[in-house]
Parts: sequence; structure tokens; C-alpha cells
Amino acid sequence: MSLLLIDDAGLEWPATSRKLREAFGSPYSGSEFVDYAIANLGFVGIDNYGASCQLRLRPSLVSEACWRGVSKWLRRARSERVVVSWLGSGWSYELIRSTDVALRRVENLITSTTTARPDDFLSRPLGLDEISPLSALGQIVRDWANLSTPSGQGKLRQLVEATLGDRYVLVEKSSDDGRLMFQEFGQGLFAPYETWRSCAIGAPIEEQPDRNYGRWVATAYQEVLIANQPRIAKVDAIVRWPHAGRARMRYKQVIVPILTSAGQRTLLGGPIFDNQIDLRVGLG
Repeated sequence: MSLLLIDDAGLEWPATSRKLREAFGSPYSGSEFVDYAIANLGFVGIDNYGASCQLRLRPSLVSEACWRGVSKWLRRARSERVVVSWLGSGWSYELIRSTDVALRRVENLITSTTTARPDDFLSRPLGLDEISPLSALGQIVRDWANLSTPSGQGKLRQLVEATLGDRYVLVEKSSDDGRLMFQEFGQGLFAPYETWRSCAIGAPIEEQPDRNYGRWVATAYQEVLIANQPRIAKVDAIVRWPHAGRARMRYKQVIVPILTSAGQRTLLGGPIFDNQIDLRVGLG
């Protein structure tokens, strides 16, 4: 028998990997760490018994990248019997005698438990009267016409970086399929997910620890790219973090188009956290 873990970036690890345990600062080892990673980090454990295997997962936490890694492993293994064990309110078990059926079954489990609720992600544009004209953010809004020209790009980036600090992301459109891809992270973004961050450069921006939140964010960035106008908005989001479950995030969302020296348009964005934001007043 062999045991491996597939992490939230879709990478395969031996269950005994010390490097993996250290990356998450886990005090656990052996089977305790495997159980912890499956229940709290969204990893999938695979016990391989030759012609048979067992998948262990918590569907609500499994990322798209992790699921792709599991699918790749299953198709490669072509096991004759797959036991699917998943954690919801308790553990459930199902024996499936086909790799293809097992793939469809697990995908349905993941989809059914990670579907966003209608009011999970709320936003509204920030009014001009809500932005101090003396702040860097106020200068961006007030002087956008001049800052968006090639000669103003240096000043624009300085203002955005002053606004966001180390909580920023640089996004670029792929020349292959037109998807928006991560190009650079500030150290303050996704700090608890260093393993994921190390693999995320060059990945589509929707592939975030919470896939529904990632898709929602990707839509906002696409809209800014098309409009070629900065987006300043209040956000009140319920995000499903692998290490903490569902958590509320409230922040001002800043996304600004910036020209590179080669004349290519990129997007620089990030959050300004503000727990006074409340877009849920009056929601049923």
C-alpha cells in the first residue's frame, strides 16, 4: 500500500513529506497530519492498493487545481475499484467499480458543496464623496485621464502601490486563450497559502483557494480590462478558506489598468481592508 496527498495546488506529495508538514507549520506527523490536511486544508488523500484505491476528501474545501491533480492521478492509475470517502456532517463511503464513474461522482460532490450562495459576494461602486481627495486613491480617481497616458504610468503605479502597500496583485491577459493570469503578488496577499502562492504565478486568477470567489474576482478584473477604467468598490464577501472555513471579508476593491513599457495593458489591484463596510443591511 502507498499513501499520497494531493495539495490545493494539484501537486502530489508522499504522506510522510516533512517539507509539506513544515510548509503549514503543522505539529502533526504521519496519519494525524494526513487527517488534518484533508479536513482543514482541502487536500485529497489517496490510499493505493494496486488495483484498488481509496480517495479521502472534504468536498467543500477541494480547489480546482487539486481536483485536476486527483483526476490526472486516477486516469493514470485506472483502478478497478475506487472507494470514495468524503467528509460532510460526518464521513460517508461509497464503492465504485469504474474510474470514469468515480471521477463524475467526486466532481458532483465537489460542485454540490462549493456552489456559492446568492449573497456570498456583494459589491457596490465607491462614491466620490467617500474617497478623500488628498489620498493616493483620491488622486487616482481625480487625475485618471492624465495618469492613464504613457507619460503618466510611472506616477500611476506609484499611487496604486502607495494605496495598496504589499497587498497587491499584477494580472496580465494570456496571449494563448485570453484568460487573465497572475504575474506577481505582494507579500501581504494570500500570506497563509505560501505553498499555493509559489505555484500560482502564471495560473488563471480564478484558481484561488475558494474557486467561487476566484471566479467572481476574475469577472471584476475582466470588466476593468474591457472598460479601461479604474474600479473602486466596496466589497462584502463570504469566502471559504481551506484553513478557516467560511469567513467574512470586507474591503475596498481597487483595480487599475496600467500600461507596460511595451504598451501592453496589465491590471494592478488589491484590497484595502475595512470592517466598517456592511452591504448586508436589509438582506433577508
